[in-house]
Amino acid sequence: MYMTQGLRRATKLNPGKIALISEKRTFTWAEFQDRVARLAGALHGLGMKGEDRVAMLSFNQDRYAEYYYGVFWAGANVVPMNIRWSLAEHVYSIKDSGARYLVVDDAFAEMGAAIAKECPTVEHVIFAGDGDCPAGMLSYEGLVAEACPADDAFRTGEDLAGIFYTGGTTGFPKGVMLPHRALWASSMCFGAGANVTADDRNIHAPPLFHIAGSAMLFSLTIFGGSHAFIPGFEPKAFLNAVTEFDGTISLLVPTMIGMLLQAPELEDADTSRLTRLIYGASPMTLSVLKEAMEKMPETRFIHAYGQTELAPLATLLGSDYHVLDGPKAAKIRSVGQAVPAVEIEVVDETGAEAPRGQSGEVRVRGANAMLGYWNKP
Repeated sequence: MYMTQGLRRATKLNPGKIALISEKRTFTWAEFQDRVARLAGALHGLGMKGEDRVAMLSFNQDRYAEYYYGVFWAGANVVPMNIRWSLAEHVYSIKDSGARYLVVDDAFAEMGAAIAKECPTVEHVIFAGDGDCPAGMLSYEGLVAEACPADDAFRTGEDLAGIFYTGGTTGFPKGVMLPHRALWASSMCFGAGANVTADDRNIHAPPLFHIAGSAMLFSLTIFGGSHAFIPGFEPKAFLNAVTEFDGTISLLVPTMIGMLLQAPELEDADTSRLTRLIYGASPMTLSVLKEAMEKMPETRFIHAYGQTELAPLATLLGSDYHVLDGPKAAKIRSVGQAVPAVEIEVVDETGAEAPRGQSGEVRVRGANAMLGYWNKP
């Protein structure tokens, strides 16, 4: 399955319904798809060929959604870049991926110029901010406004969709090669496990360069749910976004939930509309989880476990196991069950399946698995 199918379906079903919303802009599904097609047309106009790599360095914003789908629509590969990296790490990822195009926002315009200076293979830096376009860069809005909409490339499931860099045990990050079918399978399982519908609106607080953040973008789109964007997580801004944008679902890492619980604004905030909160990416202490469940009684909690190499989902612990009493309470510390697209086993040091209750190495296979590491056969 190709990743643009979800966008095409949502647009066909609800063309006039809001798809993207932030403090600055609002776009319907029809407008979103048109801008995606125009961005693809603009990239083609700049000489982009099939499976070229297009990198983006930006805080969360609506244009990040357009970037992902615009590059997919054009038949190319995304390379989302970690906003916390040093210049050396950015330069490494650009040189390693061979990205010819770099999209930056206001906050990273200076960094983008420095990266381009160190990476002669970068042919164009595209400014996707709200301020004046810096000299030597191309205006994102200008490109979208002037381009003709391109036809969807209709990639296949095994075609590479993007290179997602992840930290590891070796110095510089490794580029995880995720095909369309991996992103699709993981996003479908996310949406089904969280009961996402077209009436949902996700608050994008975790960074969209991260596979967990982008998986929420893809999942909500596949199921027709809409997207609200804040630049990054801050408790007050998050709670305001839930109220202002009618957010019904979000994903937060445990440290964010801990910060939320310590925020004085939580006491008076109406979190009843936030019916589901997915957490993962790092361990959650039972004390923090219990406190969150007590302070947000109308929010159902869901634990997601996985890794970038799995696009990223492997297991889910549903809200029905987030209870403190009864037969299911013993499972609250579990990472849950394998999602439908996945097979999991725990093996011992010999490679044999370990007995129940014994620790070992987790092995996973499924439609969500990566193709491999870029430039690391």
